[in-house]
Amino acid sequence: MADYIMLRKGRNALSTVTHILLNVALAVGSTALTVISGNWIFAIVLVILSKWRVVAVRPRYWWLNIKANLVDFIVGVSLVMLVYLAGSDSLNAWQIIFTLFYIVWLTIIKPRSSTLSTEIQAISALFFGNYALTLLASTVDPIVSVLISIIIGYGACRHVLTQGEDHDFMFATYIFALLNAELSWILYHWSIVYRFTLFGASFAIPQQPVLVSLMFFVFARGYKSAVRHDGKIRSTDILMPALFSALVMVVMIFFYSEANFNI
Repeated sequence: MADYIMLRKGRNALSTVTHILLNVALAVGSTALTVISGNWIFAIVLVILSKWRVVAVRPRYWWLNIKANLVDFIVGVSLVMLVYLAGSDSLNAWQIIFTLFYIVWLTIIKPRSSTLSTEIQAISALFFGNYALTLLASTVDPIVSVLISIIIGYGACRHVLTQGEDHDFMFATYIFALLNAELSWILYHWSIVYRFTLFGASFAIPQQPVLVSLMFFVFARGYKSAVRHDGKIRSTDILMPALFSALVMVVMIFFYSEANFNI
């Protein structure tokens, strides 16, 4: 019996190591395909293929699985696009950073299911999804950009609220999806961009993904407070998140690097 237990433990350890290695291979492979081919299509296909388990069930469960995996898909596609936008001619520091975060996402952040981890997952999808979309705004039709923003906002908000005590959360999810879309539309015409250079590689970080991530942080705290206290939001639950978010935005507004207008 003891030998059987040891054998099961060995199999579990082997499965864990194999799973980690496959996730690392996915992150490194998507970056390698982007840099070698100079195109994002092959890496996106790899990310889609990695989600084969979504449709490895009866068709009636497909839509449920798609919604459950939407955050992971948003992060994966967004990081592939950011690697591509960072330069496709040769590997640079920004591409390495995005690849390392994808590895951390797949092996550490994504598997966790605690309340804090769920919020981090949702904010990651909001940040990187809007990050990539903002940088692509000049090449994407505004209507398409708004529709993608709705999907990003819906996926991130649902990911958090579906873990809570309230089972009637869809209306709040739609509200935040529309807020994300409206913010995307406004900042499509007026965006504030921060430019950074790392080891000779220059890259831009827009203000919009930071703003929407902070907005969601306050929104989620307020919604959960209302659920716990019969529809009333307690100031003690939302005061510190709101002050922190406001402080970050004030610093960003007064120390921005470049404002772009597209009116």
